[in-house]
Amino acid sequence: MSPSLDSIALSNCIDRILVPQGAEYKAVCDGLKIMRQFNTTIKVIQIPAGFLPFKYYLKQWQNTHDFISHPPKGILLMGLGGGLSPYCRVGDKILYQECCLISDNTSSLSWQTCDINLSNLVYHHLNQKILRGRAVTSSHIITSAQEKWQLVQRYQADVVDMEGIPLLEFCNFLKIPVAVIRVISDNFQQDLPDLNPALGADGSLNPWQLTLQMLKKPLNSIHLVKSSLKGLGILKQLSKDLAIAFTVSVVKY
Repeated sequence: MSPSLDSIALSNCIDRILVPQGAEYKAVCDGLKIMRQFNTTIKVIQIPAGFLPFKYYLKQWQNTHDFISHPPKGILLMGLGGGLSPYCRVGDKILYQECCLISDNTSSLSWQTCDINLSNLVYHHLNQKILRGRAVTSSHIITSAQEKWQLVQRYQADVVDMEGIPLLEFCNFLKIPVAVIRVISDNFQQDLPDLNPALGADGSLNPWQLTLQMLKKPLNSIHLVKSSLKGLGILKQLSKDLAIAFTVSVVKY
């Protein structure tokens, strides 16, 4: 008989939490502060945003002393994501079931699945207060509502990100359990300023380019700031809920 989810400590199954650098990383760290009181081995790691910067980061990471000497038991990727489904609102939390890379050839899509057992455990310890969904990964920031709608039609996905597939391919190849959670920061009807020119090769946002692009579409930018702040607030609260789950695991087990 397999053990019940109540008997499995979340802290024994996840020891790395990856979060895109910047505001998302700060929100997660603020939410997880309670864990500092406990002797946990969980590391929160800020990663570069963007498909190629993150893919390069993973190649470098697997050759570090920390990774080689202490291979991850389980990885959780957290952050914001763009909403694609009409049923997903800003602030909704999505736990990935599967993800694929956006491709022109939709007849041969390669869907990567998250670890079922780890995802079920996260879902259980969050008291099932999170949606399960399907995601797609883009090599660039999706900025137009029209493009979002086209993705919905082609993939029937709920959320779009830029780091999901690199991590899933990396973890599936190395047999590392992985779960992914995204908080929706813009909905499927929302046009965004074109932030792609502001995203550098190192995965950071250039503040001058960011300001310039946002000034080109001030109304869209104001809308994005408001929805992103809401998403970040939910991400922080989600991190607090996870921190409680982690610390309860440490105390109980």
